[in-house]
Amino acid sequence: MDIVCSTDCCYVMQTGIMLTSLFENNREADIRVHVLHNGIDSNSIMLIERIAYDYGQKIKFYLVDESIFSAFPIGRDGQNTHVGTSYATYYRLFLSELLPDDINRVLYLDGDIIVMDSLNELWATDMHDKAIAAVPDSYNNKIEHYNRLHYPQPMGYFNAGVLLINLDYWRANNVADVFCQYASARPDSLYCHDQDILNYVFRESKITLPLRYNMLNEYWFQTRHSVVSWEFDNQMLYGQQHPAIIHFTGLPKPWFSNCRHPMKPEFERYRAMTPWRDVKERKWGDIKHFIEHIAQKLLVLSGMRNADFIEFNKYVKL
Repeated sequence: MDIVCSTDCCYVMQTGIMLTSLFENNREADIRVHVLHNGIDSNSIMLIERIAYDYGQKIKFYLVDESIFSAFPIGRDGQNTHVGTSYATYYRLFLSELLPDDINRVLYLDGDIIVMDSLNELWATDMHDKAIAAVPDSYNNKIEHYNRLHYPQPMGYFNAGVLLINLDYWRANNVADVFCQYASARPDSLYCHDQDILNYVFRESKITLPLRYNMLNEYWFQTRHSVVSWEFDNQMLYGQQHPAIIHFTGLPKPWFSNCRHPMKPEFERYRAMTPWRDVKERKWGDIKHFIEHIAQKLLVLSGMRNADFIEFNKYVKL
């Protein structure tokens, strides 16, 4: 099972916790993890490597040259702010270029998730020569997506936090170039960054996965007035009782003290198994969080090196 995740200096802990939950619940699987990053420090790499080695799993790090994302908008007014100003959200678009050619499929997992069950059945999904398999987004019925991206609403809109990817299809159809062309042609339309690009490009080449493989915030909080179509009601209820993957979309995230997500205790349970077990939580929205957010913007706007941001961040946390 080939797992891919993306991280930067601000998401190392979350990536480590996600991988711990993956390994804990897939002990019988032979897992290879591919970590895409923009220059995280050697200590962070060592901590994540140790988690994989402790479970007897393989892991490899790929340093990404972010200059290849010059055509992709980030941090613009009107864009979703949940990814901050990091290009890491776009890394998954170049998996066909970044990963070895002998890997024909991967499972991409966001850092703000925890795995609660075996993923063997998900991994064995028949791709039917499709490009991607994903769970419908919680705002799948929101007409705004389709108006922005210019494709028919019945085609649907998926969440990109959990993606089963057919790399053979990606390579055969040279989709990395297609992604770049779309980003260059419609930068003002990309409110949801790479998720918008993936939805447009693969609007006719996707497989719908059960909701339990990507249980978004809205699938816990908005069951009575959900914006998801009625046909997913039973899947939503089943996913609450038997979640395979919990995705902490929205804010505050479970590593903040004021998070009220009903599955935060599960996040805490896996964090207790990691080197970050004693990290002190702070409240989302406090002054330190605001300063870090501004620092991230400076990182993009000024071309600050990642190492400089890490050094700055040490003082923010004092």
